[in-house]
Amino acid sequence: MKQLITIVCILLTLSVSAQNRRPNPSGQFSPAEYAKQQREFFTQNADLTQEEADAFFPIYNELQQKKREINREIRIAMRQAGESGTSDEQSLKLLDAKADANIRIAELEKEYLKKFKEVLPASKILKVQNAEEQFNSQILKDIQQSRGHQFQQGQQRPGQPQRPRPQMQRSGN
Repeated sequence: MKQLITIVCILLTLSVSAQNRRPNPSGQFSPAEYAKQQREFFTQNADLTQEEADAFFPIYNELQQKKREINREIRIAMRQAGESGTSDEQSLKLLDAKADANIRIAELEKEYLKKFKEVLPASKILKVQNAEEQFNSQILKDIQQSRGHQFQQGQQRPGQPQRPRPQMQRSGN
């Protein structure tokens, strides 16, 4: 789940919208528009009142920011390791750091669950979590549609060299 969120955050820069809306006039990703659409989606799908949404979203946004910072640290470390090449010892340290980051994120989620319980009943927290999964899933679908499913199996990605396909030999009669 955490990795999905990281992937979604990266891909959001390419996203048009979460609900098949037109992009902003510049065609660029807008964090403000994304947050607005996310809030609307969660509020509607989790049946939040305006008061509940007003209490919940500052806490939720704070959690998301902290998770982004942790994931950013790992992405930077991974990128640096990929650029410089890594020994097995360095790779092990990086794997441990990734595992530690996942633990830190899980601890944050547990800590913030307590905060969520202060402003929402448990049933609505579950609805928000389901809405979050639906929202992220819709974003991924929107990205695929905006790209016209150009990266389906067997199609070459732009900028990648053409790889020869293995030839299957047919047995003779």
